[in-house]
Amino acid sequence: MALVPDCPPDLRVYDSSYNRGYTSPREQSEHRSRLLRKIHDSYRKALERLNARARPGMAARFLHGGGGALCLGLLDPVSNIVANTLVSRGEPGDLVHVPEDKLGDLERRSLDGLVAFLTRFFPYLTDCHAVRFLLLAGADLLAAVRAVASDLGMTRLGSSPGPAVEEALVMALRCAALAARHPDPDRLVRDWLAISGRLDDTVRLLADVRRRSPESSLDRLPNLLDGLPPPAHQDLWRRLTASRPPPPRRSVPHQTTTALNGTLQDALHGFYLEAIARLPAGELRSRLHRSLLVAGHCYGPLDPVSNIIINTIWHDAAFPPAVKLEVDVIGTMILHRTENCSLYGLVSFLCTRHRHLTDFDQAIYCLLQADGDLLLADRRLDDDDDAAAGLDRAFLAAATAAYHPNPDAQAKLLRRLCPCDERISSILQGSTGQLSSQDVQCLARLLCPEAACSEQPLRRFPHPWYLSSQTMMCKKINAALSAYAAMLSGVGLFVLLACLLLLLLLLLLLLLLLLLLLLAFCQMPCYAKLAN
Repeated sequence: MALVPDCPPDLRVYDSSYNRGYTSPREQSEHRSRLLRKIHDSYRKALERLNARARPGMAARFLHGGGGALCLGLLDPVSNIVANTLVSRGEPGDLVHVPEDKLGDLERRSLDGLVAFLTRFFPYLTDCHAVRFLLLAGADLLAAVRAVASDLGMTRLGSSPGPAVEEALVMALRCAALAARHPDPDRLVRDWLAISGRLDDTVRLLADVRRRSPESSLDRLPNLLDGLPPPAHQDLWRRLTASRPPPPRRSVPHQTTTALNGTLQDALHGFYLEAIARLPAGELRSRLHRSLLVAGHCYGPLDPVSNIIINTIWHDAAFPPAVKLEVDVIGTMILHRTENCSLYGLVSFLCTRHRHLTDFDQAIYCLLQADGDLLLADRRLDDDDDAAAGLDRAFLAAATAAYHPNPDAQAKLLRRLCPCDERISSILQGSTGQLSSQDVQCLARLLCPEAACSEQPLRRFPHPWYLSSQTMMCKKINAALSAYAAMLSGVGLFVLLACLLLLLLLLLLLLLLLLLLLLAFCQMPCYAKLAN
């Protein structure tokens, strides 16, 4: 992400670039080797606890039972290895020594599982950055998760994670087990859910597993977890983070630009879906889709969803369409382009208005801390900045970065709406669901009072091939929705069972016919003798 060079000196307009901030292949190899050494040190400490040389069979459980003692879990690395060994049900053997090649394989599989967990839990985190955060956290998976969340400005992950985070945690653990080539990933997930349900007892038992601890203590953890139902996901994150140390301080030198952008883009995508759901379907299909895609940006004097709505309605009223085009589907790629334009508009607004923001990532981080709300991020930065630039220039920078068709006009509108008209706010806040056609007309009159009241007839859209592609896409979507509705209602299952039953009857009839033919063939010599 780079500044546009030919913009006015008081504006700071950002645009995309190909610099992703990745580390070099040599650095990535070095970081992976250092992380493997940390994992190897954890295995050495775990082996000292388990005392494999003094107890035959424990090394066999360590290597083979339940898929091996992976350094994968929700506790510290050493405790994860010990717990995975104890809960395994491997058969005792005579192996009393852990070969180096087998141990190295466990370490590499553990590293793959840890990286897969982070990249699944944070979809825009690259493998190289996941390795960096794991190295920063000392191969402690949960500490790395909290460090990434802190680095990406996801403050709600620590305070009120919500059920979606709990489900993502369980799914990431299963993906990590698959990446580590565990023979039964569901089993590993069930074991760790059970451990989180008896976390205090488990930690106490693992602390007792020392070199001179009695051998009976090694079997107490499986007995403790046997028959214990998995806990509810709602309290999983709180239970795991309550007794853990705070995440390490942010000291990763390479900035996670891709992860920051992707996290904010996910939030913006949610805003656009909510705005589309609130706009009336008829107006959205006939004309508002055009203004939504070219000018419906999420920066402005209100919350992001309301900003998308007022920018869309104002542009449609101030610059009405010249042709008639009704659509039933908005393509995901063009919607993503609009969301990306909004992102650069938000960043350009903050960097123009607050001159102490000298970095693209700093602005993204401020927006993430404000959940993508520009108004909230601007207020927080006002407390630290006494020389904030004017709103008119900041909105002009935002409109320029977002490739608005008429940046000057939009900047004047948004500056005029600061503070926003109470009548506009009452319409948007009074109807929490879908806006009516009357609400859209009222907002258009308030936002653009100089627009002509009489609507001119529009000529037809001149490209029929585009309409045919829209029709084909709608047919596929409707077919998929109908199949899904039939599956939910049980019709699809009923048809499948009926077909299976009919096939079974046909097979029985075929077997009966073959049996009759066989009996007739066997009795033919008898009939020939009677005839003679």
